[in-house]
Amino acid sequence: MREGVKQVTLGELTTTINGLWTGKKPPFIKVGVIRNTNFTKDCQLNLSDVAFLDVEVKQFSSRKLQSGDIIIEKSGGSDKQPVGRPVLFELDEGDYSFSNFTSTLRILDRNVIIPKYLHKALVGLYQKGETKRLQSKTTGLHNLDFKAYLRIKIPVPPLSEQRSIVSELDLLRGIIDKKKEQQRELDRLAQASFYDMFGDPITNEKGWERSTFGENFTIGSGGTPSKTVPQYWENGNIPWIGSNLCQNAIIYETDGKFITEDGLQHSSAKLLSEDYLLIALVGATIGKVGLLKCKTAINQNIAYVNVKENGRFSPIYLFYYTRGLYPLFVGIGDGRFKMANQQFVRQLPLSIPDITLQKDFSKHIEIIEHQKSLISQSIQETQTLLDATMDKYFG
Repeated sequence: MREGVKQVTLGELTTTINGLWTGKKPPFIKVGVIRNTNFTKDCQLNLSDVAFLDVEVKQFSSRKLQSGDIIIEKSGGSDKQPVGRPVLFELDEGDYSFSNFTSTLRILDRNVIIPKYLHKALVGLYQKGETKRLQSKTTGLHNLDFKAYLRIKIPVPPLSEQRSIVSELDLLRGIIDKKKEQQRELDRLAQASFYDMFGDPITNEKGWERSTFGENFTIGSGGTPSKTVPQYWENGNIPWIGSNLCQNAIIYETDGKFITEDGLQHSSAKLLSEDYLLIALVGATIGKVGLLKCKTAINQNIAYVNVKENGRFSPIYLFYYTRGLYPLFVGIGDGRFKMANQQFVRQLPLSIPDITLQKDFSKHIEIIEHQKSLISQSIQETQTLLDATMDKYFG
């Protein structure tokens, strides 16, 4: 906390409103209900998949969100993502409320503290682990001790300084957001270049020679060492990933999960090297792909394709080609939970253009990937500056 700045408890600055349950007694009203899934990792509100539910008019009347409300994730979280993420609600129109796994803080006097400043202060507290120490775990859920949370002290400088701090932090966040959009634009350019050169992988309108994945590559999957055996995991030095890293991206590094040599030997986990193609087989990531540029083991929810064993294919070409097969995976079954298997991957159609054309495309992609890597470095540098600035004001 900065010296000379007034410290006020969160409970003195706000009033608390608890979330609502699904309606049971009419009359009902259909409203957008913000849930934990609408909280991003960096504590922003994502309204792209808000659930519109029938809730009781009586419940909603006292729980309608107002612009400037701050919604707190009260239950949920995980071992790696503590409960307590705050998001700022800024819509002036529409009927929105929030689930019973959350609570909302409403500022009592905006002449004392403004919503954007308070939100950033709470994000700062979350990022330095304040909510982690205030959480308990019951029946698999992480629960925030809300009474203790409201006792946390917030630095409250004059309003002019609050606005200045918000502007400084928003500027840095805006730079990061713009750079991420530049990366997405480059990715769209790469995919468009693929379709221009090779056409749609499913319809094969350019009439390339066709085969199947199984006729050209060795295909398999990984595994997970038993989590009840500590020596398979403790002090492990072999990277191990799940399908969460298959996000239609080239994978240059893993996410920090490791297994031991014993874990690798006593499971069906596979240690793969550079240029293996990965395809997610289940759940929300089904059909999404990754191209390895590092060494890692994989779990059973990923199929691997050994691209290097067949000289008729460029790994970059196959990576972009397989991304175009995504609709085939989405079309599996009628239920919400999708699952593919190795046999499904083996039967996927495979277009075989001339290897020279594939290599020309790969050179073009290398230029784009180099530009993306420079932007990634710039994002990391700006994020470091943003983190340091957050720590200066709220650390």
